[in-house]
Amino acid sequence: MKNINILEKMNKVPGGLIIIPLLAAILINTFFPTALAIGGPTSALFKNGSTAMMGMFLLICGSSINIKQAGLPLYKGSVLLFLKIAVGAFVGWIVGSCFGPDGFLGLSTLVIIVCLTSSNSSLYIALCGDYGDASDAGAISVFCIKDGPFVSMVVLGATGLASIPFASLVSMIVPLLIGMTWGNLDKKFKDLCSSAQPLIIIIMSFAIGANSSMKTVFAAGLSGILLGVISAVTGLIFFFAYNLFLKKKTALGAALGTTAASSALTPAIVAQTDPVLLPYVDAATAQLATASIITMITAPLLVAYFDKRLKANKPIEETSTS
Repeated sequence: MKNINILEKMNKVPGGLIIIPLLAAILINTFFPTALAIGGPTSALFKNGSTAMMGMFLLICGSSINIKQAGLPLYKGSVLLFLKIAVGAFVGWIVGSCFGPDGFLGLSTLVIIVCLTSSNSSLYIALCGDYGDASDAGAISVFCIKDGPFVSMVVLGATGLASIPFASLVSMIVPLLIGMTWGNLDKKFKDLCSSAQPLIIIIMSFAIGANSSMKTVFAAGLSGILLGVISAVTGLIFFFAYNLFLKKKTALGAALGTTAASSALTPAIVAQTDPVLLPYVDAATAQLATASIITMITAPLLVAYFDKRLKANKPIEETSTS
């Protein structure tokens, strides 16, 4: 049988490992709503499996955290994480206080917080190759803590915009800590997790999409584009804010103006801890998926612009100090 390289083709699509199975499941659930409700392993994995897959995803994320990382990478990673949390919490609190959980222009407070507390780690690493150094790349070992729903849940709970039980937060930390401990003690386990991550993401994306429909996707179209624009614009804020903490200026702060494709999976997980948020889940999932694609395009352009600007200003700075 001819090898058609499905996984390779999915990887060529921006956010393809999440977007493609998500849309496939939405289409199946729209036109054949009972197909995945036959019970047994089929329903458990492809219809109701998002929670178990999220546990696996957190375990894998934990395995990538390097507790031996010290010095400048640790500092940069901590600053990046702080900035994402601070901006997401502040904007989310403002929107929640002014407009309530419904938010504005079709964007719920839930989707705004999830969007602004996430970022595309893979894109950040890729940009480090052209616009950063080893310390910038090493920062991801701390910064990746914001991958998954944990940070979004903390911000929602801390701002009073959702009722997140303490036990739910602990339940998010446990697999993360297990993965981090095991990954730092056993390199082969860390490599295993790295290899398994695409499969976990595909199954989790499909399971979440299997509980939505095309009506939601079409309804979220324009608001998803708006969310992507908002996320992209925050790259300007992150560029200037990040450089306030650094001696050597970098354009990589603008890379924080992205929405992680995996953030589309977060609303469904968060809503399990606070059912009040359930009405916003379907729209938020589609909006976040749209925003992730938009920011994959805008972030590299923004980083390249600021990098060119920094390099153009460097000779002037050096001349003035000599």
